[in-house]
Amino acid sequence: MFKFHGGQTVAKGTYWNLSNGERIDANRNSELPGSDATSYVKLPVAGVFIAGPLAGLLFTFVIPFLFLFVTLVFLPRTIHASEAVKSDEATACLGCHATPGMTKTFKDKSTLDLHVSESHFKNTVHGFLTCTGCHSDVSLNTHPASQYASKKEFMLHVAGACKTCHAPEQLTANPIHQKAITKANAPPCSECHGSHAIRKVPTQKEKLTTTQYCLTCHQQQLNLSINGETLSLMINEAGLRKSVHMGHGCTDCHISFSKDVHPNRQFSSIREVSIAGAEACRRCHSDKAAQHRGSIHFDLLSKGNRNAPVCSDCHGAHAVGRKALAQTMEGVPCKKCHSEIFGAYEASVHGKAKTNGGSKAPICSSCHFAHDVKAAQASRSPKDVCLGCHAKVLAAHKEWLPNAGAHFDSVSCTVCHVSGEYKRTIYLRLTDGASGDMVTDSAMQGAMKDPATKTAGSTNNHLDPEHLWGIYQELNAREQKVKMSGTVGLSDSLHAHYLVPKGSAVRQCEWCHTADSEFFSTISLTVKGKDGRETFYNVDSAAMGSLFAMLPLNQFYAIGSMRQQAFDVMGAVMIMGGLAVPVLHGTIRMLTARVRRARQHAGPGRGTRP
Repeated sequence: MFKFHGGQTVAKGTYWNLSNGERIDANRNSELPGSDATSYVKLPVAGVFIAGPLAGLLFTFVIPFLFLFVTLVFLPRTIHASEAVKSDEATACLGCHATPGMTKTFKDKSTLDLHVSESHFKNTVHGFLTCTGCHSDVSLNTHPASQYASKKEFMLHVAGACKTCHAPEQLTANPIHQKAITKANAPPCSECHGSHAIRKVPTQKEKLTTTQYCLTCHQQQLNLSINGETLSLMINEAGLRKSVHMGHGCTDCHISFSKDVHPNRQFSSIREVSIAGAEACRRCHSDKAAQHRGSIHFDLLSKGNRNAPVCSDCHGAHAVGRKALAQTMEGVPCKKCHSEIFGAYEASVHGKAKTNGGSKAPICSSCHFAHDVKAAQASRSPKDVCLGCHAKVLAAHKEWLPNAGAHFDSVSCTVCHVSGEYKRTIYLRLTDGASGDMVTDSAMQGAMKDPATKTAGSTNNHLDPEHLWGIYQELNAREQKVKMSGTVGLSDSLHAHYLVPKGSAVRQCEWCHTADSEFFSTISLTVKGKDGRETFYNVDSAAMGSLFAMLPLNQFYAIGSMRQQAFDVMGAVMIMGGLAVPVLHGTIRMLTARVRRARQHAGPGRGTRP
């Protein structure tokens, strides 16, 4: 065999183009077509007789090795397939059920996929069984018609075959599994374990992450019954993935649980589950937990009110939204418990601004805070909260309101900025002179039961002036110095949320500054109750005009209304005395004018004899 190239002159013979297999027969000396890049070969006739037998001999030896290679590569699949369909029975079943898209519709319109692929049996623990090993009521001669009302009914029927091999002792060995399969609406086995591609549990544990492993059960319709109450244990995976905790696994919060350990915890009620779950939040959010411990919510919880909110009540348990969600009208959690007050807020100037997209408009937590929620106090003006946003409002009021600072101290912002005929009340607050904390109701009760205060009594369930004075004296004798201060406010916290625009605010001075003002017909003495909220004692309206209220309530006075009569008498005496001095002085001077002039003319020593 010789090699030639295009353009070369060659002798007679047959030449083959290596690039395209073209054959060139040269009958005499001639030039091969193409360029130098085109290659040709010439095979001598004698070479064919030698190469042919050698190639045949080589192929004979290669065939056994080629056959062995094919056997090693493809035989395992053939053997596996034959195991999956190793019986005539299975072959017959898969003749129909191997068809993709094969389904069955039951009477309730539920649909079951009847497609069974040979691949379903790969690595399954039931690979040694035939079809009728589980479907014992089916054979080649008998094939049940549609006698099931629903897909679930059919699945429950087939699940009965599981108990043929798996004894009750085995199925109930795990307490959690026992609860799952013995409850009234227990799911069929296949709902958790699958139907045909069933693998060993240890294999599943190794390949699944902890969260995936937990969700194999908890994404099902699982329920827990506690003393007649039903708690859903189903976790929505989509909600879990969208939460702020999407980067955490189940065991980051449920630290006592794992793939191998699932403790059987005991709770007396479903509410106790939520309260116990809040402990997981505190491990990461210690600062928020500290704030919550100072709130009215925690105070109620610690004193036995199990309905007081915990973390999951506001933030959710698994689908925990971002902080910004709680700042929206749709996502604010407070309305779950305070729906009526939230309705009042929605109708207010703040609520309307928030609804219309005002990003700076306040919402619940803007005034009441998110975690350190204090008990609402109708007796205390919310001016400090209001001034947090309206910093220049005091200066603006000074332009038209006399003694604006005194008004801010004694009149709640809501009194003027809530329009309508809502009832206003005078609140007398009893506070500790050193700490500023409100006097407790227990201290109040102790002062009322003292013999020194019993003699004064009360009228029509209202504390009369003497009784009020007796309580004040007794508290000062028992405690540190007690102060009494007065504030005008709305009668309830609900209407305090109906805030109106400043153009609609009340500016009628006579509403307060008249002798018969209805604002001051209701008076309440306020102390701190056991749950941190205010406790009110009715006070006779005559107390505000009594001398007994003059000394304790020395910083609360509105001209023209609830005047202390003693103030009026003293004021009249002071005014008359002030006018009398110059008048009396002038009269005396007029009456003694001649005498004084005579003395001046007489001079020293005149009018006397030697």
